[in-house]
Amino acid sequence: MAEMLQALSVILATAVVLSAAVFYFERWRLARPGGPYAAADFSGIVLLMATTAGWLIWARTADPAQIDKLFWVWASGLVVFLVGAVTDQFKPVLGLRALAAAGVAWWCLYRHDIAITTVKLPFSDEFINLGGAGLVLSMIWLAICGSVFARVGTIPRVSTGVGALTSLTFLAVATLQPQSAAPFATIAAASLALVCLAQLPFTRYLTYAGATAGAYTLGVLLGAISIAGALKNTAFLVAMLPLLVISVPLFATTYSWIADYLRGERRGFWTREHRHVHEILMQQGYSQTQMTSVLLLATAIVCMMAIILVLLIKVTFILKLVILVVGLAAALLVPYAALRLTKPAHPPQPADQYDLFGVRIHRVTMQEAMQRVADFIRAGTPHIIVTSDAAGIIRAQDDPEMRKIMNQADLVTADGAGVVLAARLLNLGIDTRVAGCDMVSEISKVAAEMGRSVYLLGAAPGVAEKAAEKLQEQVPGLQIAGIRDGYFTPAEEPAIIAEIRDTTPAALFVGLGAPRQEKWIVEHMQQLGVPVCIGIGGSLDVISGLKPRAPVWMQRCGMEWLYRSLKEPSRIPRLCALPRILLLTFRELLKAPPAPEQKG
Repeated sequence: MAEMLQALSVILATAVVLSAAVFYFERWRLARPGGPYAAADFSGIVLLMATTAGWLIWARTADPAQIDKLFWVWASGLVVFLVGAVTDQFKPVLGLRALAAAGVAWWCLYRHDIAITTVKLPFSDEFINLGGAGLVLSMIWLAICGSVFARVGTIPRVSTGVGALTSLTFLAVATLQPQSAAPFATIAAASLALVCLAQLPFTRYLTYAGATAGAYTLGVLLGAISIAGALKNTAFLVAMLPLLVISVPLFATTYSWIADYLRGERRGFWTREHRHVHEILMQQGYSQTQMTSVLLLATAIVCMMAIILVLLIKVTFILKLVILVVGLAAALLVPYAALRLTKPAHPPQPADQYDLFGVRIHRVTMQEAMQRVADFIRAGTPHIIVTSDAAGIIRAQDDPEMRKIMNQADLVTADGAGVVLAARLLNLGIDTRVAGCDMVSEISKVAAEMGRSVYLLGAAPGVAEKAAEKLQEQVPGLQIAGIRDGYFTPAEEPAIIAEIRDTTPAALFVGLGAPRQEKWIVEHMQQLGVPVCIGIGGSLDVISGLKPRAPVWMQRCGMEWLYRSLKEPSRIPRLCALPRILLLTFRELLKAPPAPEQKG
């Protein structure tokens, strides 16, 4: 144990010194005229040199058989690095690198019994011999590990960070199941973890110009360690643990392949270069730091799940399968949601309006919405404003008439945390809530400033009168053209319409409840002749003081829906819209991303 700790200390110190030296030298050299002359990757050199120094110390007291296996792991890494360093300069032959490097590495490892040859079947004590299939699978596995790490290696900090987390996971597995862990695999995992951690602060100048040899070497070595440290007493873990710890770079690499296939882009599918997931995100304005954070978060989640599965190694296969499915879903959805809720570092030019599940929503702040309101009033022609919360979006899915109204409205605002959340998850430029209740007072201010009046229609008898008094207190000089409760018969409608038309208000607030209020406005808008018509739901109850509004902090946190539901249990059925809009969002996320624009 003392020799192992000493060896690991030497590896860490060597990796730090070499990484720092290369970092500062390359930063100085690249700052001079001429820049990089070719793709360069020093991370693999640091990895091989640091492990050499430490493993020579460990070899003094270790079992010769373990030393021999560790040497061939190192030798396979050296061969892979040399192949990678050469092919980095000739991008067209990158497809051959996986087969060439993995083939040589597989031969080095297989010759020294580093391969999975038998596994235990689920629900049985029987072991089966994989024979030649095990050898083929081992080579394919090494090629996959190297390839996916090479792809994420274009962002060096990602490959290094994933390597550190993956190595630490294998080390944890070896600690939890020492009877299944070979000593050489344990020290190899610890060594790779230390080297990766030592390189993290220096990745910028350790790798540049698209070089991936170091990442490819790291991937093959991790693949070899996963083979050597596989828990052969359970077929489930021998198959799933290695796949888990590379699942994030594997997904990031294959995502664009799947996307291209779903888009029907089949011509030249196997020969053309596909986008990596981080390239897709960069086109959407996210920075390398943001992408690194989300990929490492996803890796951390699946690594923790792998450790949990080892801790539960004796539980039933079904339970482990459930944990696997839930964990993988969390590893994909949680980091992605976190990324989408973070604004891109370099956001693209936002559009004026967006399509959200077939419903048009305008990207406006409250100030911009009021500028449009002022323009509507100056124009003098009838306009309709629709405030759209999650319930409204879902209603539009089930009610074609309401969807048509929203898509033809003059202004549709995002009124609800669910709408803003869905838009941000889908990378739409809508990130500000413009609530209908707030718009009542803001539109009233615009009308007052322009010397115009407003008309209040809706709510129970007496409520609109109280709301009018409150509005006049909040907005000095506001003129109330008229007030009418919402309890009227069809026979009374002509008189109400005539009254509204004759009083010529600048804005009409209709609180009849959705979707009745929007349909009523559209039906009579031309007869009314009011420049600004807007459905406001139960806002008159809130403005009048009859029903309390959520505290400001809850409004800012997007939790007003929860407060209102607790105060008004009758609104709870409306909460069904939230899970539905999230399901629609995730269904949309599963669709293929748009193809990159072709540059002429």
